[in-house]
Amino acid sequence: MVYIKDDIESLDEKIDEEVRVCGWIIRKRSVGKILFWRVLDSTGEVQVIFKKDEVPDELFETAQRATLLSAVEVKGIVRRAQTKGGKEIVPKEVIVTPSDPILPIDPLNRTSTLAQRLNYRALDLRDPKVSAIFKIRSMIAQAFREYFTSQGFVEIHTPAISVYSAEGGADVFEVKYFDKNAYLRQSPQLYKQLAVAGLEKVFEIGPAFRAEKHWTIRHLCEFTSMDIEVAWINDIQPLLEFAENAIRYIFGKLNENGRRYFEILGVEPPKVPEKPFPKITWEEAMKFIKERGIAVEGKDLPPAGERVLYEYSKDHYDCEFIWIVDWPFEVRPFYAMKYPNSELTQSMDLLYRGLEILTGGKREHRYEILRAQMLQKNLRPEFFGYYLEAFKYGFPPHGGWAIGLDRITMQILNLGNIRECTLFPRDPERLEP
Repeated sequence: MVYIKDDIESLDEKIDEEVRVCGWIIRKRSVGKILFWRVLDSTGEVQVIFKKDEVPDELFETAQRATLLSAVEVKGIVRRAQTKGGKEIVPKEVIVTPSDPILPIDPLNRTSTLAQRLNYRALDLRDPKVSAIFKIRSMIAQAFREYFTSQGFVEIHTPAISVYSAEGGADVFEVKYFDKNAYLRQSPQLYKQLAVAGLEKVFEIGPAFRAEKHWTIRHLCEFTSMDIEVAWINDIQPLLEFAENAIRYIFGKLNENGRRYFEILGVEPPKVPEKPFPKITWEEAMKFIKERGIAVEGKDLPPAGERVLYEYSKDHYDCEFIWIVDWPFEVRPFYAMKYPNSELTQSMDLLYRGLEILTGGKREHRYEILRAQMLQKNLRPEFFGYYLEAFKYGFPPHGGWAIGLDRITMQILNLGNIRECTLFPRDPERLEP
C-alpha cells in the first residue's frame, strides 16, 4: 500500500516504533504537568501524552491551545500504557489545523438532531457509529460487484441525462440540455436493456432520480440503484435465483469482514438466508392483507401490508425475505412482459424486514407488442426513438431487477431513516450540502 500515515488500528504492531498518526482530537484532559489528547481517525482512537519533562515546552503549549476536533498530525513513539487500547504515543512533533471552538453540531455525544447532522455531514462522519454505517454500505456495493463479476456479468455505466423517461409519468426532473429538454433518469432501465442486446449480462451501480414529493423515512429524490439485466431468459426464475444468490453472498461477506462495524453500531450482522425464499403471488398477498383489516388503495401494497407479510414469512418460514410475484400491468411499467392473454405480468418485488428493496421482472422484447403497451400506458412511442427502434432488430428475451442500496443498508442496520445511510441525501426540501 502507498504510505500516507499509520492507521491507529495498526499501532499494536508498531510498539516502540516511530509513527505518523493523523486524526482529530476528541478529548483533552490535564493532570498536573501532564496533558492527554484522545485522537480519533477512521480506524480507531489512541492516547497522545504530553509530559512537561518528556516533551519540549513549545510542544506542550501547542497541545494546550488545541481545540476539540482540530485536525492533527502526530509524529512520535508508540509505547505500551495502562490506557484504553493499551498503548499511547509520546509525540516528537505535532501539526495542528485548529477547529473553531464553537461547533455547529455535537458529533461526540450525539445530542444533535438528524437534520442538524446532515447539514454538517463532514463533522458527523467523525462519529465512529456514523462512519461504520458507510463502511458497511461500501461492503454491500463491493460484494454486489464481486458476485456479478464472478458470474460473467459486464459492468456498464449508462447516462444519467436522457431524452427518455423509463417509467413514464410526471415524476421526473427536467433539465435544460443546450437547446433541448432532457430528464434525469428514473433508473438505468432503458439503457441496460439496450446493452443486453449485445453484452447479454450486465450490471450497474449508479444514481437514479425521482421527482416525488415524499417526506417519508423510506423515500429519497436521489438514490443509488444496483441493477442487473440478463438476456435469453424464458421466465423470472433465473432472476429470482440471481437475487437470492447475490444476497446470500453479500450477507456472507458482511459476516466475514464487517463484524467490527456491527459491534460499533450494536447491531447483529444479518443472518445468511436459506434458499429458496418464500414466494406468493400479488393476488394472494392482497387477499392476505385485506383479511387482516388493512386498508388498500389501488393495487400497490400498503406499508402496513408489507410489514404483515414480513411477519408471516418470519413466523412460518423463519425467513426475513418474501417474494411477491405476478403483478398487474396497471402498476408496472410499459416494458413489463405480460402473461399470454392476461393483464398480469412476469414481475416480482422482494420484501426484506417489511420493506420492498428489489423490483424487476421479464421485459417485453417484441417490437409491436412493446409499442402497443406504450400506447396502453398513454405514452407516445415517437418519444422513445432509438430505444424502441432497437427492438426491430432481433432483440433477445430478457429481464432484470434493481436493489436500492440505500434501502437494503437501512434494513440490514435497522436504521430509523433512510437518510442515516445516505451520505448527502436529496429530498423535496434538501438540496445541500
